Amino acid sequence: MRKLLCVPAILVAAMIMFVQPDQASAFQLLSHQAVYDLSLVPGGDGKVSNADGRLVIEWADTCDGYTTQQRMLMRLDVESGVVNSDYQFSSWESKDGDQFRYDVKTLFTGAAPEVFRGRAKRLPNAGLATFVKPENLKVELPDKIVFPSEHMARMIDRAAKGERQITMSMFDGTGERGLFEAVAFVVGPAPGKPDILLKGYSSIPGWRIQLSFFDLKNQDQMPTYRVSFTLYSNGVAGDLVMDYSNFSVRGKLSSFKALPATGC
Repeated sequence: MRKLLCVPAILVAAMIMFVQPDQASAFQLLSHQAVYDLSLVPGGDGKVSNADGRLVIEWADTCDGYTTQQRMLMRLDVESGVVNSDYQFSSWESKDGDQFRYDVKTLFTGAAPEVFRGRAKRLPNAGLATFVKPENLKVELPDKIVFPSEHMARMIDRAAKGERQITMSMFDGTGERGLFEAVAFVVGPAPGKPDILLKGYSSIPGWRIQLSFFDLKNQDQMPTYRVSFTLYSNGVAGDLVMDYSNFSVRGKLSSFKALPATGC
């Protein structure tokens, strides 16, 4: 349960102009804030009897880069009692995709806070993440690593070109366990009748995406996390389902607003 929603930070990597020479194409992405009400999906192994909470994600173009702010509060009713979690994520990513700063904090009932803070740099043939917390931790990053905002931009570009399986290596800042092989399956077009909060986007391209995250060092295992969602070509994500193997949580979009343009 450690990864209770690191991943949705990439769901709303809202669109800006990705026009760097090493990137696939240009996108017109929308800076916005989205709020999801969380609830348990029926089924699972029965060890989680109820789930509720809220996820807030905000993505913005800040001229020199892209910022993501995310917070998720969740309450789970489990066999041993109640587990409350508070997940906080903030990051900045340079527009060329080479620089990434991150600050992640996770709180669980009865457990010490887990904190990851530092910066990562992508180099021509590899990369390196250097942490302030935990102190002295360094994580070597493989060739062609991408960070969350670039991952989203590239995924949209490749879905628009008709690809049905999209695989990339990604780093999200959560320590040595933050390296993933992200495998996206484009399972169909976006629903013809979108959520009423997103009705203004019904005329733009969109897809149903199933995104699985595998341990980059042991890809033979089952994915550590899966999320299914509707993704529009402006970077906006509709309702989502987060699959943690033994239980799943639905995120119902309850509030959405576009953020003011920065004028960059």
